[in-house]
Amino acid sequence: MIESMLQDLKHGARMLVKNPGFTLVAIASFAIGVGANAAMFSLADGLVLRPLQVPQASDIVAVSAIAPRANEGFGSNRLLSYPDYVDLRDRAQSFEGLIAYAVRVASFATSRDQPAQSRLGLVVSGNFFDVLHLQPALGRFFRPDEDRVPGRDAVIVLAYETWADQFAADPAVIGRQMRLGGLDFTVIGVAPESFSGMHLALPPSYYVPIAMSPPLDGQPAESLQRRAVRGLDVRGRLKAGVSLEQAREETRLIARALEESYPDTNRNYGLLVRTAFDARLEERGPSAPSAFMLMTLALLVLLVACANVAGLLMSRAPARERELALRLAVGGGRMRVTRQLITESVLLAAGGAALGLALGYGAVAVFQTLPLVSDIGVRLTFELDRRAIVFGIVLAALSALLSSLVPAWRATHTTDLAQALRHGRARLPRHSRLWGRNGLVAAQVALSLMLITVTVFLARAFEAELGRPGFRTERILLANFEPSLARYDAARTASFYTQLKEQTRALPGVTSVGMSSVMPLNQDYRDPVIVVPEGFQLPSGTENVIVLSSRIDEGYLGAMSIPLVDGRGIQAGDTADTPRVALVNQAMAARFWPGQNAIGKRVRLVNRAEQPSAEIVGVTADGKYNSIGEGPTAWMYLAQRQDPGSRSTLVIALNGASAAAAPALRRIVQEIDPNMPITSVRTMEDFYFGNATGIVRTLTAVTGAMGLLALVLAVVGLYGLVAYAVARRTREIGIRMAVGAPSSSVLRMVLRHGLVLSASGVAVGVVGSAAAGNLLRAIFPAAGAIDLATYLLVVPLLIAVTLFAAYFPARRAARIDPLLALRQE
Repeated sequence: MIESMLQDLKHGARMLVKNPGFTLVAIASFAIGVGANAAMFSLADGLVLRPLQVPQASDIVAVSAIAPRANEGFGSNRLLSYPDYVDLRDRAQSFEGLIAYAVRVASFATSRDQPAQSRLGLVVSGNFFDVLHLQPALGRFFRPDEDRVPGRDAVIVLAYETWADQFAADPAVIGRQMRLGGLDFTVIGVAPESFSGMHLALPPSYYVPIAMSPPLDGQPAESLQRRAVRGLDVRGRLKAGVSLEQAREETRLIARALEESYPDTNRNYGLLVRTAFDARLEERGPSAPSAFMLMTLALLVLLVACANVAGLLMSRAPARERELALRLAVGGGRMRVTRQLITESVLLAAGGAALGLALGYGAVAVFQTLPLVSDIGVRLTFELDRRAIVFGIVLAALSALLSSLVPAWRATHTTDLAQALRHGRARLPRHSRLWGRNGLVAAQVALSLMLITVTVFLARAFEAELGRPGFRTERILLANFEPSLARYDAARTASFYTQLKEQTRALPGVTSVGMSSVMPLNQDYRDPVIVVPEGFQLPSGTENVIVLSSRIDEGYLGAMSIPLVDGRGIQAGDTADTPRVALVNQAMAARFWPGQNAIGKRVRLVNRAEQPSAEIVGVTADGKYNSIGEGPTAWMYLAQRQDPGSRSTLVIALNGASAAAAPALRRIVQEIDPNMPITSVRTMEDFYFGNATGIVRTLTAVTGAMGLLALVLAVVGLYGLVAYAVARRTREIGIRMAVGAPSSSVLRMVLRHGLVLSASGVAVGVVGSAAAGNLLRAIFPAAGAIDLATYLLVVPLLIAVTLFAAYFPARRAARIDPLLALRQE
């Protein structure tokens, strides 16, 4: 068996070497399809698919709260309180262990005398690393007693990257003191290099026990025991032999018991056990459907490539009929001959896979340059790793089978072996002449039309969104401040911001100055607020909702050119001594008070001390808050002086180049306090490019590249088919010309064949692209439909290109010498 397979490989290699043109085109087709899919898999892997980098990751599940919708278009409140987590951990028997964690951003300094920086980390339960089956790269992990008394054990585990970058991978770091959130922490260990945290885009710099979260947050120790404060993600490792359904049933019963024991805080709250993948899909929000859409487009490119190779193989089959008939006549057997033909396709696919993975590596290198503005370490990681390589190889193998089975079956079922042995060509029944090849080429044209139409749709949709973000994107300078890094209390923070704004307004060219705790499209921070809207009928079992918010001063809306459509904005007189006020955008007003005037309505702020109520005094225009492709999203603005915080972004609007004001701003900060760090100073253009424009246009370019690749494959396929048809009909064409048919009529006849194929593919592609448009509208609700203008742009271009591919073999047919053609058998 092995010997015969080696013979097939040797013979197949010889046949491919004898036909270099056919071989190169086939390998290139496979390479385009495999490369596109490997690159898109790497992209989706970095956004959604990559599992936790822990042993037996498939055993890890997510345990989430079943709570009301938090905010349409943003997500659901899936978090648990610490007391609920402890009760669940102690009662559940389906899990080997349950862990809890939460993301924290705190000031980080390697020592007392070093400047602090904002760094993202995780507060974790004491059993965090044990349940994940991780071993420290250095030192040890947390002991159980180090997560029991709030604020007692200030110990920290460093991420491997932090240890390497900040401490030069010094083994003597164990036992060393460092600063986190203005507190001294003792380093006890280093996490393994392979572990990059619990979220794909949020690699932590450090891990500290949950018991240390109250002092880090500036809260009293007893705040951790508040059952109504839900801020923890929970993951569990299933015990061996326990199914997901069994774990779901047990947690459902525990949730019911907690609801009966704590009705004031747990009424209508349930527990849900999901796979870690399902949790990741929800976590990634709009990134997930975008990634899967790109993978779908890449698979369509692969289908076009397979159709192209299948067409080439079928067109090549007549030239090999005598060879194949001879192998069958001497007893080779159809299975052996079929295996030989499939082996040749496998060799083509292997060459295509090697070249395609090289192309995929180049595409991933481009993805790695995608801009993402983040000051705390949020990042997207794309790599052509072992999983992507295996994915590409598997696709290549499937492509080889898909593209070769039908041509191999047809080639080995010749109807007249004697005819093939005498003349080198068997006579096939009329119905089987070219319909298979015609169908493949029409399918290629249809898929190309779908891909190009989708590209045009995305490009137009995103360009429209980029042109109306709802805020100013030019001639603005941004600077982030966090006075807590300089150990400022609330009073000193307010004084610093007042001086900073007064002196900045006096700079030449400055038109307005404002501040906000959260900038639109910011990837670092979210500031959700739990509210109870006055006069809004909450769904049954729902006590509140979550909306996104930011704390702004009186100058922010003007500096960002955010229109106020009703009421008034935040004013300097809105202080802690006056009644609380708030602004809402049009989406929030329409969501909670449809057909009513939102001015004068009140919202209760559940997650603020004493749960105060704020009066709506103004309504702003809608904008983009989380991503450039999102639909209408509810947003609320609170007065900065009434809801103070440390971290804030200074927004400076200018009438000239924004970057020119940066040195003057730094001088002002140095004069106020030389120890005050500025975490970043950047122009709004850079910020907007990094979080919206750059990523969107890169992904649109990727989609367009796939559409063009599919079109190139379709053109090659059409050219090959028409050239084959001309060669097959050479004698017929010679007779036509011998009896007086002009060359122009022959040219029209061949072009008509190409036009019919192109038109058939276009008809199918229009139907398919309309269906794709419906799917895209579900993913991008603000994008609208694929309109007539798109088809008027794409369809004529596609027909022109395909006719161009048919023109060259048609011109060659029109120049056939009738005498030479009549001598051909």
